Amino acid sequence: GLSEIGCAYVGRAPIGGDAGWVQLIEGDGAADPMALAVVRDGGTAPGRAGEDQLAGLLVSSASRVAAAVECGLANGFDFLLLDGSRDLGGEWPELAGAPDLTILRDTIAELRRLRREEEIAIVYFGGVRSGTDAAKALALGANAVVYGAPIAFAAGGEAAAGGGFRFGPGRGEDEIAQATVNLLKANSGEASMMARCTGKTDLHNLEPEDMRAISLATAEATSILLVGKH
Repeated sequence: GLSEIGCAYVGRAPIGGDAGWVQLIEGDGAADPMALAVVRDGGTAPGRAGEDQLAGLLVSSASRVAAAVECGLANGFDFLLLDGSRDLGGEWPELAGAPDLTILRDTIAELRRLRREEEIAIVYFGGVRSGTDAAKALALGANAVVYGAPIAFAAGGEAAAGGGFRFGPGRGEDEIAQATVNLLKANSGEASMMARCTGKTDLHNLEPEDMRAISLATAEATSILLVGKH
């Protein structure tokens, strides 16, 4: 399903087939030359396996944002992968609780403080369920998002009482592949509609000013003005 729609998979090992792979690496582990990109959870060197391989730095805590931005900019990383779930690489971390949106807010604020916002890309993971959610993340400053739990639901998974997903029998590979394609295409179209609702033709032109928060908690976590504020 991912290969058909041209999306990549983030994980410690490839899932096979023609799907692109973004390798999640702990510390100074070796980069696999088959990976499209590597994401390091620690360390200061990008450690690419080749010149064409992109390198990212994982940021799993808002308290690490300033140090991670400095490291990423100073050492030539191509992107920061912000983990709002706090446990990317774990077993379905999005089911453990609400995502930490302050990690995206603080990263963009730090880059703007340094006046270097365009020098490193931002990828966000954690709680993105729909195309509307993706559009909101991009409006806040992300360049791309990672889907987790929504793919599992599309593939027929059910959230288990003790955490994680339970996948029952009866769904073939072709059906699951098509469900993945349908979800990503639908979310892409939905995100594009959100841009058009603001009068913009390009999804990546969305800005924080295009949104309003509807609760104090959201306003504090995102720095988006409350409805009714100028």
